[in-house]
Amino acid sequence: MNFLSHYYFERYSHDPELVLGSVLPDLIKNADRNINVLPHKYEDRFGNNPKLQSIYRGWVRHIEADRYFHNSTFFYSHTHELKAVLAPIVESTAIRPSFLSHIALELLLDHLLLHNNWVHESDFYEYLAAADRDMTDRFLKLCDVKDTLFFFTYFNSFMRAQYVGSYRTFDQITFAMINICRRLWVVELTAKQKEQITTAITAYVKELAGNFHHIFDEIRAQLP
Repeated sequence: MNFLSHYYFERYSHDPELVLGSVLPDLIKNADRNINVLPHKYEDRFGNNPKLQSIYRGWVRHIEADRYFHNSTFFYSHTHELKAVLAPIVESTAIRPSFLSHIALELLLDHLLLHNNWVHESDFYEYLAAADRDMTDRFLKLCDVKDTLFFFTYFNSFMRAQYVGSYRTFDQITFAMINICRRLWVVELTAKQKEQITTAITAYVKELAGNFHHIFDEIRAQLP
């Protein structure tokens, strides 16, 4: 699941550290794919500090949401269908169609949350801005991340860009999909290929619009 989908479960929490924790695994992954943070190994270090506990609780809920989502029938069926329509478009590239369909589904879910006003990106960024940075730094260091500069450099950029609201438009979703692929492969798509991807996901979102809320209900029922 992507940023707004994770935020959906915490949107009424009034707890900035919980919201930050709920997206922290993905923020760290985006900041440096080679950094592997395992808070469950250091749970006893967080003590009774409420902010550290909130960050950790958000982290745990993120992991559990992803685990359920990636093992759901919803995920398997929709990524299979998306792969069928996207694979011919990128067959001449290094992009793996299964990966492309995976990120397409997650970004389309964020799109639908925005389109239906289930979440608002301004609220999301306000929560993140309000989260205690000193406690976030302490949390990471307690998890044996000795140098946290890489994270805060990325986080500052993420907060300045505030790009998740752009998922309202399909051409921006295509742009995001390609950029994510570029983290793994050297990718150059033609204008026609980009247009074809945009056309494909615009048509496919109609398949999701009528039933996407069920997966959020299922996950919410499973979260600790």
